[in-house]
Amino acid sequence: MHIIPEIKKDSYGRLIADNKTISLDEYLKNTAEPESEDATDRLKQHPIKLIIRAIGSPSVILNKTGRLISTLFNTFYLPAQNKRLQRLQQIGFIEQIPSQKQLWFGAYDMLRYFISPGAASYYKTKNINFTFHQILRFLNDPSGISDPIGIRVPRDTIICHLLEVVHANPVYDLQLLDQFEDGLEEMVLQTQQMLDKTHPRYHSIMAITEDKNYHANLLEYVKRYRINPAERQMIRASGAAREDAHFLLAECMFGTLPSAFRYFNRLPNTFSKLWKHARMQKVIHPNYCDDWIVQQFSVHGKQLKY
Repeated sequence: MHIIPEIKKDSYGRLIADNKTISLDEYLKNTAEPESEDATDRLKQHPIKLIIRAIGSPSVILNKTGRLISTLFNTFYLPAQNKRLQRLQQIGFIEQIPSQKQLWFGAYDMLRYFISPGAASYYKTKNINFTFHQILRFLNDPSGISDPIGIRVPRDTIICHLLEVVHANPVYDLQLLDQFEDGLEEMVLQTQQMLDKTHPRYHSIMAITEDKNYHANLLEYVKRYRINPAERQMIRASGAAREDAHFLLAECMFGTLPSAFRYFNRLPNTFSKLWKHARMQKVIHPNYCDDWIVQQFSVHGKQLKY
């Protein structure tokens, strides 16, 4: 029987962006993008110069060091972290707050099933060395890669992450920004600053970003998202990764915050079972995923083996 999931509203009365509003067709159609005629500095400058730019000026270094300290504080001071999670629950993005064990192992699953293979596949199409790119990202904003699920980082780290990394789908991070009173407003402001070349971190961010049109497309989408979060999601090309059914399932689960946290909550809640899962489960398991997504794979003739 075909499952039709209920589309819920957040505490502001807006429809919530979720995997409930998308189909596999939307992901499978976005397998290629037209190349920009003008290469960004990331694609044409010498690696040493890119490293120097990513490190930034003394004021930039001071700013990102402060945000890294804040991230580490939120990581180990659980009351601060729980306050963030409770805020996301109040908005309506999270139905149930996962345990710390589920969050840590869920973050590991997100990283190995979705973030890393998707990024590696995409950068391969751009002839970008994946390892060097991660080094640049770390130098530019260490707090941005210290928390894969983003619940411990400051507002401006989320914004910087969205500005520097060409996202296959920015919804998850925009939902994280929604927990801050001025999160989406500041996102619009800073994206416009990138287009105007007036952003304080413009030169360091452009040492990372490889798509000249990305910020213009992102700004347009964020403005639409603010009006209607359930607007058609900004799904972009991801190299050949989506040819793998398990990656595609992971993308459907980890692409939005509500679906990702449903996955986290379905994981075992004992360390022994989670450790066994981490060692033995090499691909995402459908039992932890949404039924309405899993059933689409048989319709598309994509077989899931686990």
